[in-house]
Amino acid sequence: MHQKFTRTGGDEAKMRRLKSSRMLFAVAAVATALVGVDAGQSGAVAKAATQSAELTSDAPVTLVASGLNAPRHLGWGPHGHLLVAEAGTPGGECDGTNPFTRICYGLTGSISDVSTGTPVRIVTGLPTYINNGQVVGANGLAYVDGQLYTLAPASPLGIPSWLSKDLSETLKKQVGALFNVTDGSVSVVTNPGKVDYQWVVENHPEIVNSYFDTNPYVLTPKPGGGFYLVDAGANTLGSVDEHGKVRVLAFIPSTPTGSEAVPTCVDVGPDGAVYVGEFTGNPSSSTAANVYRYEPASGSLAVWQSGFSTISGCGFGANGDFYVTEFDTTGVPPVGNPDGVVIQISKEDGTRTDLGAGKLFAPNGFLAGPDGSIYVTNNAIWFPFGTTDRWNEGEVVKIG
Repeated sequence: MHQKFTRTGGDEAKMRRLKSSRMLFAVAAVATALVGVDAGQSGAVAKAATQSAELTSDAPVTLVASGLNAPRHLGWGPHGHLLVAEAGTPGGECDGTNPFTRICYGLTGSISDVSTGTPVRIVTGLPTYINNGQVVGANGLAYVDGQLYTLAPASPLGIPSWLSKDLSETLKKQVGALFNVTDGSVSVVTNPGKVDYQWVVENHPEIVNSYFDTNPYVLTPKPGGGFYLVDAGANTLGSVDEHGKVRVLAFIPSTPTGSEAVPTCVDVGPDGAVYVGEFTGNPSSSTAANVYRYEPASGSLAVWQSGFSTISGCGFGANGDFYVTEFDTTGVPPVGNPDGVVIQISKEDGTRTDLGAGKLFAPNGFLAGPDGSIYVTNNAIWFPFGTTDRWNEGEVVKIG
């Protein structure tokens, strides 16, 4: 896939407070038979391992790296190095002192190479936004044709007037954007946040409140060029073509109880369809979250698997099984600590197997390993909410 993106400046915009459920990342039918993986974020490393055995519930959970700043999604980078997006740290310019209520904006987001077990930050200075004691920052990663991409957090509207001139001007150019961050540079490709908002205003004004509501969250390479991406604020699945043009493809509906979708993961299946998982809004039960299947040829969107809790990552593994990372198993808000799990869905018969049960705390993201193992981030948030002295306790763990 050959990308033809040009690097441009961003549009001036304003930023809003995100709903707390979106800040964390912000069909009970049998799974379709899926043979091999040759597309999507996981597919680049999965081709050589299509015969990998399924993982079992007692698969080991191994620490890969620690000392990460609110880690989110993962990706394979140059030379097969393992990369992780870090949302960021406390700091920047703040309004208020109460850690539960103060609003902060800064440039503390980063991307780290954790291949050696020690984080090496290869990209720094990415936009961050802190509210309700949590940080919103860089999330999705994609490495395509020698170029590394990530998404900026939150919305390109609502930058507050109390920020300093320099920080305000930087954020107005970068918030809500798709970045090319190759070789440590930070260049804006396009701004899906702005496009998503305009689309929602015109097509689903019922979810637009007094604050700007959009949050480009995670992306995956699109066969033929460009990317698919989901917006956890606008509740949309969209695409960016190889020239940087943004298009909204589908709206992810609210749950039957009225909670918003909050999509947080996307991958392309071996069948060419696009699979999207949702975190769901507040409140939601432990079975409210779905995985949707979008058919590019027809534009149809339908529930593919259901009955999940707070999906924070998903994708296809090396053998074609589908995996769902649950941030917490009890719904929104969590009942007690956010103890999560990864659910493996067999491509053969749809059997679900819990992985990492009792060993994962607020896990996020998903990445397939070439040997049949999987990777997720752990301790992905500061907890309890409002705690800012644990911001660097994030981890990457390997299952299998």
